[in-house]
Amino acid sequence: MKSTFINTFMLLSLALLLGQCKPKLEGELGEPFDKVQGMAGTWQLSQFIQKDLNNPIKEERDLSYIYDNGVDVPLRLSFSTSDRSYDVELTNGKNYFGENGTWSFDNDEVPSQLFLDDGNQVLSFDLGSMVRPFDNQLNLELLRGCLGGENETETVIYIFNFNRVTE
Repeated sequence: MKSTFINTFMLLSLALLLGQCKPKLEGELGEPFDKVQGMAGTWQLSQFIQKDLNNPIKEERDLSYIYDNGVDVPLRLSFSTSDRSYDVELTNGKNYFGENGTWSFDNDEVPSQLFLDDGNQVLSFDLGSMVRPFDNQLNLELLRGCLGGENETETVIYIFNFNRVTE
């Protein structure tokens, strides 16, 4: 019993000593990046994935060919930060984004959702990641479900991966 107490005391002492050996942080992190400015510009669809939530292994299918036929320009979204407007350029595939309208985040400092208001409805997309002004990828996720009585069952996630267009 006495040796168990001594061993425990020694382990706690060692842990305390090792915890004190951390280097001190120096410098400043700087100002946080402006996520609103990160959205500015034109984004072209690079990949469209459908994730089946009813499948036990959550199967993902790459359906990019629906939007990119190799001839026409794939789906493009353009975001303006001055008036928070957006435009959609679509030749092939289904339009899940409306024609044009205004956009907003759920929180401009730490966004997790993007809202697109086309004047008829407000569309909600989850952000796969926050976009900073120098990032070249935007990932949006659209959760779709089926209504069954009073409850909606989540059935599929559409994942839209975009690359920033530099012209």
